[in-house]
Amino acid sequence: MSQITLPKHDIEELANAMIALLDEWNDMWVGWIKIHKLLLEGKPVSPDRIGAYLHLTQKEIADLVEGAELDEDGNVVGFGLSIVPTPHSYQIDGRQFYVWCAFDAIMFPFLHKSTVMIESSDPISGEQVRLTSTPEGVRDVNPATTVVSWVPGINSPDNIRSKFCDFTHFFTSEATASVYVAKHPGLVIGPIEQVFQVGQLMWNREPYKSIIADL
Repeated sequence: MSQITLPKHDIEELANAMIALLDEWNDMWVGWIKIHKLLLEGKPVSPDRIGAYLHLTQKEIADLVEGAELDEDGNVVGFGLSIVPTPHSYQIDGRQFYVWCAFDAIMFPFLHKSTVMIESSDPISGEQVRLTSTPEGVRDVNPATTVVSWVPGINSPDNIRSKFCDFTHFFTSEATASVYVAKHPGLVIGPIEQVFQVGQLMWNREPYKSIIADL
C-alpha cells in the first residue's frame, strides 16, 4: 500500500501553487470572501443582494457565482462555506454551518476571525474527528493522530469543489488516509498544523489581509 507523506519542507511549495491560483483570479476570490459575510447570516443569498453588496452587474454576478452551490431559486447557499449539510460540520458563534472540505474547516476561521468547532468523519473508518479551529491555528484535535488529504497542483478555480474539495478530508490516522490515497493516486497526506500553515501563507498577505481585516 503506497503512502505519500507531506514533509515540512513541502509546505511553501504547496502554498505557492495555491497563491498563484489566488493571484491569477484575484477578483473572483475577493468576491468569494465577501460573499461569506452574507452567507454567515445563515440564509440563502440572492443574486440581487450580491450585486448590491459588491456593486456588480448581472453578468459579473453570474460569473462570480459560477461553481457556487445554488438553491432552486438561484440563490447562493454554499461557496466553500455552506448552509446545506456536508460531511464537515462548522459551528461558529454557536450557529450551525458546514464547509466543503477539511481545508475549508482549517482555513476559514482565519477568514472569519472566529473560533470554530469542527466535526467530520473519516471516510474510510467512519470514526469522528473533532477539533477547534481558530485564526491562530488548530487545537483540541481528537484523535491527536488526525491528518488531512490534499490535492496538489490545482491551477484553476473551475470545478474546484469536484477537483479539490471532494478529495480533501480528515482522517483519524495516516493508516486510513493511506487507504484513501491508494484509491486516489496523486493525493498527499499532511498534518493538520502544516495544512493550516498553507492557509496562512495564502491569506496573510495583501490584498487579502486588508480585505479580511475590513470584513
